[in-house]
Amino acid sequence: MARANGWRLRRVLGGSLLVLALGGSVLVAVPAAAQDSREAKAELKQTEAEIAKLKKMLGTLQQDMSELETQLKKSESEIGRLRRESQELEKQIRDGETRLQEMHSQAEGLHAALEAQQEQIARQVRSAYMAGQQDYLKLMLNQDDPARVARMMRYYEYVSRARSEEITEYRNTIEQIRQASVDIVREQNRLQDNREQLAGQRRAIEAQQANRNQLLAGLRGERRTQEQQLKARESERAELAKLIKSLDEAITSIPTPAGNLPFVQAKGKMPLPLKGTIEARFGSQRGGDSRLKWDGLLISASEGAGVHAIHGGRVVFADWLRGSGLLLILDHGGGYLSLYGHNQTLLREVGAWVQPGEAVATVGSSGGLGSPSLYFSIRHQGRPLDPLAWCMLPG
Repeated sequence: MARANGWRLRRVLGGSLLVLALGGSVLVAVPAAAQDSREAKAELKQTEAEIAKLKKMLGTLQQDMSELETQLKKSESEIGRLRRESQELEKQIRDGETRLQEMHSQAEGLHAALEAQQEQIARQVRSAYMAGQQDYLKLMLNQDDPARVARMMRYYEYVSRARSEEITEYRNTIEQIRQASVDIVREQNRLQDNREQLAGQRRAIEAQQANRNQLLAGLRGERRTQEQQLKARESERAELAKLIKSLDEAITSIPTPAGNLPFVQAKGKMPLPLKGTIEARFGSQRGGDSRLKWDGLLISASEGAGVHAIHGGRVVFADWLRGSGLLLILDHGGGYLSLYGHNQTLLREVGAWVQPGEAVATVGSSGGLGSPSLYFSIRHQGRPLDPLAWCMLPG
């Protein structure tokens, strides 16, 4: 059935095998599932290589910063780290308090069971005492009916066995209560340690906040005039453009997550990264200088509020950048990036996949802002796009 000079590819039903026919010979390939697995592994290996390349590039990225800006980066990065660790400690404390409450409820149940077992044993002891007023052997010898004697012996055997089981269960309950008490004390000590550690974290945050305020005052002193502010803003914008260009060059091969709707097809359907007040829109004047325009949105919100990914993608930047503070950038494939700046903390690291709506940061004022706000921008091949043309307004 095979042609002399041709290849034929067919799938064998039920076996999911690829069969190649050449001339009169038949070559059976590996199962299709195995081939898919090899392709997936090869794609994963390529992606990991791209991420390694990206991280290496980010490691060599140099920012043109003054001494005060360098110190501000260290201070705000430290605040972000302390905040993130404090949030984890707060969660551990909440979980510990829940566990402790469950332990107390369990201990109360064990004490109630112990009291019930005590009463049961007491009843059995009283019954045994009453039966013991007549000697066991005399009871057996005074019975004329052998069947009655056998029944009485079984009765005493059952009573003895039941009493033994009750006593064993009673001892087990006492051991469970003892272990529960040990666990409660251990959990209380763990909670106390976490509370003390959290208090220390909060003191460290307060100290860093005071240091940050001093650094910001120094930076504002350096940028007293409008021309100085314009120069600083233009320098910050150039820094961000340089970063995005470097990212575009480094992430050309990172694939779009499987199963995700392509970013361009989600246009107009995506939510904003958080609920808040839009303080500045795309293209509006930035500050008091008409020469400066916003290339994204500035959304004010409560400090610590969650910032969520507008679409699935890969984290390609998660660090402090001059003018943007703690900045997280997601690559959505097809040359599209979304940027989330001025955060208090960053919750994901470079290389991590995130799902639509997943929390990636918390709102802050890093990078020199006076109040908690999120800078949100969308880029395509480096060019800024109006976020409100891509995302829906809440309500």
